[in-house]
Amino acid sequence: MKKNVIFRNMERLLYSDSSGDNEPIEPMSVWKWEKAYKLALRFHVGSWVADGVKNYKGDFGLNIPPYLLQQFLELPCEEDDEYLSRFQLYMDRKSSLLQRYSLRSLKAYASDFINTVKNIEE
Repeated sequence: MKKNVIFRNMERLLYSDSSGDNEPIEPMSVWKWEKAYKLALRFHVGSWVADGVKNYKGDFGLNIPPYLLQQFLELPCEEDDEYLSRFQLYMDRKSSLLQRYSLRSLKAYASDFINTVKNIEE
């Protein structure tokens, strides 16, 4: 299942550790970083994201504007595994919707539909 860059980076930030053996962050536009910030607020996963931002300090892909970096670091500390589970479920659902309507899946659906119609006609 393919995830968009916002979800991939959010997962990297959420599950990063301080050892530095993390996958690199992919560069994103300011709009995408703002979207990531809003997701962190909405799902109350801000403290994990803030820890991830600290772990990735100096990473090339972490091109967050200074004002937004400060907002990430000031996110409230509400570490509850239920919030993290809800956010992961949300990401999985959104990613499956993105995958479901990709060009490749539409072609596969059309091919299956044509084969079904041919089988009915026979």
